[in-house]
Amino acid sequence: MSERDDGSGLTRRSLLKTAAAGAVAATAGCGSVGSQSSASLTRGSETAYGNCWQCHKLCGMEVTLNEEGEATELHGIDGHPRGSAGEGTDGTLCPKGLSQLEKAYSPQRIKRPYVRKDGELKPVDWDEAISYTADRLQAFADEHGPESLIEFHGWGTAGVFSTLFRNLYGCPNHVPHPTPTCFGSMAVTGTLMGLGGGNIRWVDYPNTEYVLVWGRDPLESFAGQWEAKQLLEARERGAKIVTIDPVYTETAKKSDEWLPVEPRTDGALALAMANVIIEEGLYDEEFVENYTHGFETYKEAVAGKTPEWAAEKTGLADHDGLGAETIREIAIEFAEAAPAAAITSWTGLGQSADHQKAAQNVVALTALVGNIDRPGGQRWFASPALSDPFEVGCEEELPNNAADRQCYLTDKETGYASMTGKPVQNRVPEMVDNGDVQGMVYYYRNPVTDGAAQEWLGTDEREGALEQMELVVGIDAFWSETARKADVVLPESSQLEKAMFGSGGYGAYNERTWITGSKAAIEPQWETRPGFEIVSELGREMGYEEFFPWESKEDYINDQLSELDLTLEDLEAEDTYVLLDEFGYEKWKGGGFAQGADEFWFDLDKKLEGMYAKLSERAGTEITTGPQWVEPGTIGDELTEDYPLEMLDTRTVEFSHGGDQALSLPLEQLAESYGLEHEDYRGNYLVIHPDDASERDIEHGDMVTIASEHGEAELMAAVTEGIRPGAVSVEPYGFGRGSIQPDGDGANNMLLNSPEQIDPVSGEIDRHIAVEVSPGGDA
Repeated sequence: MSERDDGSGLTRRSLLKTAAAGAVAATAGCGSVGSQSSASLTRGSETAYGNCWQCHKLCGMEVTLNEEGEATELHGIDGHPRGSAGEGTDGTLCPKGLSQLEKAYSPQRIKRPYVRKDGELKPVDWDEAISYTADRLQAFADEHGPESLIEFHGWGTAGVFSTLFRNLYGCPNHVPHPTPTCFGSMAVTGTLMGLGGGNIRWVDYPNTEYVLVWGRDPLESFAGQWEAKQLLEARERGAKIVTIDPVYTETAKKSDEWLPVEPRTDGALALAMANVIIEEGLYDEEFVENYTHGFETYKEAVAGKTPEWAAEKTGLADHDGLGAETIREIAIEFAEAAPAAAITSWTGLGQSADHQKAAQNVVALTALVGNIDRPGGQRWFASPALSDPFEVGCEEELPNNAADRQCYLTDKETGYASMTGKPVQNRVPEMVDNGDVQGMVYYYRNPVTDGAAQEWLGTDEREGALEQMELVVGIDAFWSETARKADVVLPESSQLEKAMFGSGGYGAYNERTWITGSKAAIEPQWETRPGFEIVSELGREMGYEEFFPWESKEDYINDQLSELDLTLEDLEAEDTYVLLDEFGYEKWKGGGFAQGADEFWFDLDKKLEGMYAKLSERAGTEITTGPQWVEPGTIGDELTEDYPLEMLDTRTVEFSHGGDQALSLPLEQLAESYGLEHEDYRGNYLVIHPDDASERDIEHGDMVTIASEHGEAELMAAVTEGIRPGAVSVEPYGFGRGSIQPDGDGANNMLLNSPEQIDPVSGEIDRHIAVEVSPGGDA
């Protein structure tokens, strides 16, 4: 059995255990990194700054340089809005942040541009790469039209990628990162109801008294160091923390209660909580009466959904000490603590077709108790007003050349991309087959590990979408399998090699807006270039010179900052961040709810009645516009005798979207976290309960095969009681075929996903898959 707690109270992945060391030492250029305490290191001759982008949260970094200008150490910045708990607190970096030193000097990076000649990728200089790419894009537009190109934009830092391909080139098929791959069911549902897509995550930690951590692990997969630290501070202050999750996460270990619900039964628990709160008269009548729509529908939905009913549906009745009384107790405590009570939820309710209604049931609780943008509740953070750099730096108005072109991602009846029947990633291979899409550009993105991987990569029987496309252009730092199939590969610099900037939003300062930014700490390694320079040079070569007047990303950022009368140099003089205006609570009173609505929508009847009718027809049962209990398997996968286990995937503190998967330090840390560092294996793992493992003659550290109706994959098993029986979890996703290391250890669990496995409302790819696990596989 895998032991995950070291007995000290700081668990194997606690950010405080790993990140408090605060420093990484390395021999620049060799890619070998070791962690040490900062006190044992000899500081270099100069200090530079950076903002970590490994999980896209911009935690501030102090970078120690030696006499040759090479980075030798990384440290957090005290008081940083993303890297600390706030004013007067220590700034730290997590394992992903600390791995940035190894990333900068990793020999596995793409070191120079490549273009495909005579069927093979050949290294070329930048002039040829930019000229070749511009010519190919022009020829593509002439032959197929820009509407036959699809743009996959990840968490890139250029700031002008979509400007080039949507506004100027005219490509209407834009695929953002978060919604269809990350937390679509929750984000889209929250936005439609009026809370806002991300606001179900953000808690006013300094003022909260009660937190439901629902399908999320903020001590393991946080939105910057501030969040995990403020959650722990709230707990120490006396706030009650309740984690609802099939997996015994790091946050569950630190919580007052852990409710190990069966996967996809969260909606039953939420309805039962609402039943108690309404029956006990604990809801916020003033808020409900004056600021919501559809409360009567909500009351009808929760009628009869008692804690006893939910205890059976969620499997909590099977656990000693849990059950109906626990549900009733938590519902009452949550309502009585409100509005200083909040829910933080994310991918746990965002990655299954059956979770769309569960998400609606959970989001409804926020309005029921009136905790929206009130002290201690769901905080609506604010960002400062910045200048539009195109208005400041360009003499001509930026056009929108994609506006009148056919977007193949949307359903012609509804106008929603999701109601096409497949989400954007899963639908692209079909769009290639029917000739709608002939090419792709992508930046810091690997759609092969987000969707139905076999459709993208192909099998022995058929070609995949990548090989059928006439043109694939990618900007990335490492060689993924997608990059190796591309026609043009443009190597981007790492975070330490380029200017960075971010402007406020959620963070350690719950009543102040803020900005953070830094210049490049080191020179670009090899022949790489910052993404901003790559896109700008390509734009100028394509004939859009007037819209790329900036000589560098620093100039572009300074134009953004002109509204605040600040420069990037000013930010570095203040340790990379500046606190700005104060903002208050209850902003919905003046500005309305999400999407400009003037009330919160329990019932989506006036917005999406047609869409739900279409969904009902597809599901073969009535799916209502209001909150509703939907049995697992109604829309998503149904467990069967052949495939009796429910596979999900979770994130780990060492990795983010595979962006540091090729680095030795996080791979070693991941192996150590499972007690499997002695094994000759450095991939991801299948977490399985001892009962399920014993039934299948599987032991900790064995190689196993996971099979679904659509495909199979091989992983090393991590046997632990930290997951409920009947569920298995891939930790983390995104290894193996299609990834940065397609021939390395680990597996891409999207090989088990069918193109049909989606949430048809949000477009979220279904990552809850019915599987069977058997012993055996290649080590």
